[in-house]
Amino acid sequence: MRDPKPLRVVHTSDVHLGAYAGYDDPKWVARRELMETTFRRVIDLANRECADVLLLAGDIFDNDRVPAETVEWAAREIARFEGQALLIPGNHDPMDPGSIYWRNDMEAIARRLTIVREHRGELIEPEGLDLVLWGRAYLDSDWTFRPLDGLPGRVDRRWHIALAHGHFVPEGGETHRSLPIFERELAAARGAWDYFALGHWEPHADVSCGGVTAIYSGAPMPLSDANRRAGMVAIIDFDADGVRWRTERVDPRPPS
Repeated sequence: MRDPKPLRVVHTSDVHLGAYAGYDDPKWVARRELMETTFRRVIDLANRECADVLLLAGDIFDNDRVPAETVEWAAREIARFEGQALLIPGNHDPMDPGSIYWRNDMEAIARRLTIVREHRGELIEPEGLDLVLWGRAYLDSDWTFRPLDGLPGRVDRRWHIALAHGHFVPEGGETHRSLPIFERELAAARGAWDYFALGHWEPHADVSCGGVTAIYSGAPMPLSDANRRAGMVAIIDFDADGVRWRTERVDPRPPS
Protein backbone atom coordinates (compact mmCIF):
# COMPACT_ATOMS: atom_id res chain seq x y z
CA MET A 1 0.00 0.00 0.00
CA ARG A 2 1.15 3.56 -0.72
CA ASP A 3 1.82 5.97 2.14
CA PRO A 4 -1.42 7.21 3.73
CA LYS A 5 -2.77 10.58 2.70
CA PRO A 6 -2.30 13.46 5.17
CA LEU A 7 -5.02 13.84 7.76
CA ARG A 8 -6.14 16.58 10.13
CA VAL A 9 -8.14 15.77 13.26
CA VAL A 10 -9.82 17.90 15.92
CA HIS A 11 -10.14 16.16 19.28
CA THR A 12 -12.43 17.21 22.14
CA SER A 13 -14.04 15.57 25.17
CA ASP A 14 -15.86 16.21 28.44
CA VAL A 15 -18.24 18.81 27.02
CA HIS A 16 -20.91 17.95 29.64
CA LEU A 17 -23.82 19.44 27.73
CA GLY A 18 -26.92 19.59 29.89
CA ALA A 19 -25.01 20.22 33.11
CA TYR A 20 -26.87 22.26 35.73
CA ALA A 21 -30.14 21.72 33.84
CA GLY A 22 -32.07 21.56 37.11
CA TYR A 23 -30.84 24.94 38.34
CA ASP A 24 -32.68 28.18 37.58
CA ASP A 25 -30.17 30.41 39.30
CA PRO A 26 -28.92 32.95 36.70
CA LYS A 27 -25.34 31.92 37.45
CA TRP A 28 -25.96 28.35 36.34
CA VAL A 29 -28.15 29.35 33.39
CA ALA A 30 -25.28 31.53 32.18
CA ARG A 31 -22.86 28.64 32.66
CA ARG A 32 -25.00 26.30 30.57
CA GLU A 33 -25.22 28.88 27.81
CA LEU A 34 -21.47 29.42 27.91
CA MET A 35 -20.84 25.67 27.61
CA GLU A 36 -23.12 25.54 24.56
CA THR A 37 -21.41 28.56 23.04
CA THR A 38 -18.05 26.90 23.49
CA PHE A 39 -19.22 23.68 21.83
CA ARG A 40 -20.39 25.73 18.85
CA ARG A 41 -16.90 27.23 18.75
CA VAL A 42 -15.41 23.72 18.62
CA ILE A 43 -17.46 22.98 15.50
CA ASP A 44 -16.58 26.35 13.98
CA LEU A 45 -12.88 25.75 14.62
CA ALA A 46 -13.00 22.25 13.11
CA ASN A 47 -14.51 23.68 9.94
CA ARG A 48 -12.12 26.63 9.88
CA GLU A 49 -9.16 24.27 10.22
CA CYS A 50 -10.53 22.11 7.38
CA ALA A 51 -10.37 19.06 9.65
CA ASP A 52 -11.15 15.69 8.12
CA VAL A 53 -12.33 14.17 11.40
CA LEU A 54 -13.84 15.37 14.67
CA LEU A 55 -13.24 13.06 17.65
CA LEU A 56 -15.59 13.29 20.65
CA ALA A 57 -13.94 11.26 23.39
CA GLY A 58 -16.74 10.78 25.91
CA ASP A 59 -18.87 12.72 28.41
CA ILE A 60 -20.37 14.82 25.66
CA PHE A 61 -23.47 14.90 27.85
CA ASP A 62 -23.39 15.45 31.58
CA ASN A 63 -25.81 12.68 32.53
CA ASP A 64 -28.40 10.25 31.22
CA ARG A 65 -31.27 12.58 32.16
CA VAL A 66 -30.34 15.28 29.64
CA PRO A 67 -33.54 16.25 27.78
CA ALA A 68 -34.05 15.23 24.17
CA GLU A 69 -33.93 18.82 22.96
CA THR A 70 -30.36 19.17 24.28
CA VAL A 71 -29.30 15.96 22.52
CA GLU A 72 -30.95 17.09 19.28
CA TRP A 73 -29.26 20.49 19.57
CA ALA A 74 -25.88 18.78 19.95
CA ALA A 75 -26.58 16.57 16.94
CA ARG A 76 -27.45 19.61 14.83
CA GLU A 77 -24.19 21.25 15.86
CA ILE A 78 -22.20 18.13 14.96
CA ALA A 79 -24.06 18.02 11.64
CA ARG A 80 -22.54 21.43 10.84
CA PHE A 81 -19.09 19.85 10.81
CA GLU A 82 -18.09 19.31 7.20
CA GLY A 83 -15.99 16.19 7.83
CA GLN A 84 -16.70 12.92 9.60
CA ALA A 85 -17.30 12.73 13.34
CA LEU A 86 -16.77 9.85 15.75
CA LEU A 87 -18.16 9.71 19.29
CA ILE A 88 -17.49 7.30 22.14
CA PRO A 89 -19.59 7.31 25.32
CA GLY A 90 -18.05 8.15 28.69
CA ASN A 91 -18.94 7.42 32.27
CA HIS A 92 -21.44 10.32 32.34
CA ASP A 93 -23.17 9.22 29.12
CA PRO A 94 -22.78 5.41 29.02
CA MET A 95 -24.10 3.02 26.40
CA ASP A 96 -26.25 0.86 28.69
CA PRO A 97 -29.56 -0.35 27.18
CA GLY A 98 -32.18 2.39 27.17
CA SER A 99 -29.65 5.14 27.79
CA ILE A 100 -29.25 8.46 26.06
CA TYR A 101 -27.69 7.21 22.83
CA TRP A 102 -30.41 4.58 22.37
CA ARG A 103 -33.32 6.92 23.14
CA ASN A 104 -32.13 9.63 20.75
CA ASP A 105 -31.13 9.03 17.14
CA MET A 106 -28.28 11.51 16.77
CA GLU A 107 -26.99 9.82 13.64
CA ALA A 108 -30.28 10.52 11.85
CA ILE A 109 -29.63 14.24 12.36
CA ALA A 110 -25.84 14.23 11.98
CA ARG A 111 -25.41 11.96 8.95
CA ARG A 112 -21.61 11.99 9.09
CA LEU A 113 -21.53 11.00 12.77
CA THR A 114 -20.66 7.48 13.92
CA ILE A 115 -21.24 6.48 17.55
CA VAL A 116 -19.21 3.61 19.00
CA ARG A 117 -21.75 1.22 20.50
CA GLU A 118 -19.86 -2.05 20.97
CA HIS A 119 -18.84 -2.73 24.56
CA ARG A 120 -16.12 -5.13 23.44
CA GLY A 121 -14.72 -2.53 21.05
CA GLU A 122 -15.05 -1.96 17.33
CA LEU A 123 -12.95 -0.88 14.37
CA ILE A 124 -14.32 1.92 12.21
CA GLU A 125 -12.94 2.75 8.77
CA PRO A 126 -14.32 6.10 7.56
CA GLU A 127 -15.05 6.19 3.86
CA GLY A 128 -12.65 8.21 1.77
CA LEU A 129 -9.93 8.52 4.45
CA ASP A 130 -6.75 6.56 5.04
CA LEU A 131 -7.81 5.97 8.63
CA VAL A 132 -8.64 3.20 11.07
CA LEU A 133 -10.35 4.11 14.35
CA TRP A 134 -11.01 1.94 17.40
CA GLY A 135 -12.91 2.48 20.63
CA ARG A 136 -14.93 0.70 23.33
CA ALA A 137 -18.40 1.69 24.52
CA TYR A 138 -18.50 2.18 28.28
CA LEU A 139 -21.29 0.45 30.22
CA ASP A 140 -22.14 1.69 33.69
CA SER A 141 -22.94 -1.90 34.61
CA ASP A 142 -19.32 -2.99 33.98
CA TRP A 143 -17.44 -2.28 37.21
CA THR A 144 -14.17 -3.62 35.79
CA PHE A 145 -14.17 -1.65 32.54
CA ARG A 146 -10.76 -1.01 31.01
CA PRO A 147 -10.93 1.37 28.04
CA LEU A 148 -8.03 -0.24 26.14
CA ASP A 149 -8.82 -3.88 26.88
CA GLY A 150 -8.93 -5.77 23.59
CA LEU A 151 -7.08 -3.11 21.59
CA PRO A 152 -6.16 -4.90 18.34
CA GLY A 153 -2.93 -4.73 16.44
CA ARG A 154 -2.21 -2.70 13.33
CA VAL A 155 -4.38 -3.45 10.31
CA ASP A 156 -2.27 -1.88 7.55
CA ARG A 157 -0.38 1.33 6.74
CA ARG A 158 -3.33 3.68 7.20
CA TRP A 159 -3.33 6.07 10.16
CA HIS A 160 -4.51 4.35 13.33
CA ILE A 161 -6.29 6.31 16.08
CA ALA A 162 -7.68 4.80 19.28
CA LEU A 163 -10.22 6.61 21.45
CA ALA A 164 -10.42 5.90 25.17
CA HIS A 165 -12.32 7.49 28.02
CA GLY A 166 -10.59 6.78 31.29
CA HIS A 167 -7.96 7.60 33.87
CA PHE A 168 -4.27 7.41 32.92
CA VAL A 169 -2.28 5.39 35.45
CA PRO A 170 1.51 5.81 35.26
CA GLU A 171 3.78 2.99 36.33
CA GLY A 172 3.59 2.78 40.13
CA GLY A 173 0.38 4.83 40.17
CA GLU A 174 -2.95 4.19 41.89
CA THR A 175 -4.16 0.90 40.46
CA HIS A 176 -7.52 1.11 42.26
CA ARG A 177 -8.79 3.92 40.02
CA SER A 178 -11.83 3.22 37.84
CA LEU A 179 -11.56 3.19 34.04
CA PRO A 180 -7.77 2.69 34.15
CA ILE A 181 -5.58 3.37 31.13
CA PHE A 182 -2.23 1.91 32.14
CA GLU A 183 1.02 3.40 30.94
CA ARG A 184 2.19 -0.06 29.92
CA GLU A 185 -0.86 -0.45 27.66
CA LEU A 186 0.01 2.72 25.79
CA ALA A 187 3.70 1.84 25.52
CA ALA A 188 2.83 -1.61 24.16
CA ALA A 189 0.95 0.03 21.27
CA ARG A 190 4.09 1.64 19.85
CA GLY A 191 4.33 1.01 16.14
CA ALA A 192 0.69 -0.08 15.93
CA TRP A 193 -1.35 2.98 16.92
CA ASP A 194 -0.40 6.49 15.88
CA TYR A 195 -2.52 8.52 18.30
CA PHE A 196 -4.62 7.99 21.42
CA ALA A 197 -7.48 10.48 21.79
CA LEU A 198 -8.27 10.45 25.50
CA GLY A 199 -11.15 11.80 27.53
CA HIS A 200 -12.22 11.82 31.19
CA TRP A 201 -9.93 14.57 32.45
CA GLU A 202 -11.15 18.16 32.24
CA PRO A 203 -7.56 19.51 32.25
CA HIS A 204 -5.58 19.22 29.06
CA ALA A 205 -2.67 16.80 29.50
CA ASP A 206 0.02 15.11 27.46
CA VAL A 207 0.52 11.54 28.73
CA SER A 208 2.54 10.30 25.76
CA CYS A 209 4.95 7.53 26.69
CA GLY A 210 7.20 4.96 25.09
CA GLY A 211 7.08 6.75 21.75
CA VAL A 212 3.26 6.71 21.65
CA THR A 213 1.34 10.00 21.35
CA ALA A 214 -1.52 10.11 23.88
CA ILE A 215 -3.35 13.34 24.64
CA TYR A 216 -6.21 14.48 26.85
CA SER A 217 -7.77 17.31 24.88
CA GLY A 218 -9.34 18.66 28.05
CA ALA A 219 -12.82 20.13 28.30
CA PRO A 220 -13.62 23.01 25.95
CA MET A 221 -15.37 24.60 28.95
CA PRO A 222 -14.88 23.15 32.43
CA LEU A 223 -17.74 22.57 34.82
CA SER A 224 -16.06 24.94 37.26
CA ASP A 225 -13.64 27.83 36.86
CA ALA A 226 -11.51 26.15 39.50
CA ASN A 227 -10.09 24.15 36.60
CA ARG A 228 -7.64 26.46 34.82
CA ARG A 229 -6.12 23.92 32.45
CA ALA A 230 -9.20 23.54 30.28
CA GLY A 231 -10.88 25.65 27.61
CA MET A 232 -9.16 24.21 24.55
CA VAL A 233 -9.20 21.47 21.93
CA ALA A 234 -6.40 19.48 20.32
CA ILE A 235 -5.59 19.69 16.62
CA ILE A 236 -3.55 16.81 15.25
CA ASP A 237 -1.83 16.55 11.87
CA PHE A 238 -0.78 13.23 10.36
CA ASP A 239 1.55 13.33 7.35
CA ALA A 240 4.86 12.07 6.02
CA ASP A 241 6.68 13.76 8.90
CA GLY A 242 4.67 11.80 11.48
CA VAL A 243 2.17 12.99 14.09
CA ARG A 244 2.13 16.56 15.38
CA TRP A 245 -0.37 18.18 17.68
CA ARG A 246 -1.19 21.57 19.11
CA THR A 247 -3.93 23.10 21.21
CA GLU A 248 -6.31 25.91 20.35
CA ARG A 249 -8.28 27.89 22.90
CA VAL A 250 -12.07 27.84 22.43
CA ASP A 251 -13.14 29.36 25.75
CA PRO A 252 -14.44 32.74 24.51
CA ARG A 253 -13.45 34.53 27.72
CA PRO A 254 -10.11 36.31 28.00
CA PRO A 255 -7.47 34.15 29.73
CA SER A 256 -7.31 34.89 33.43
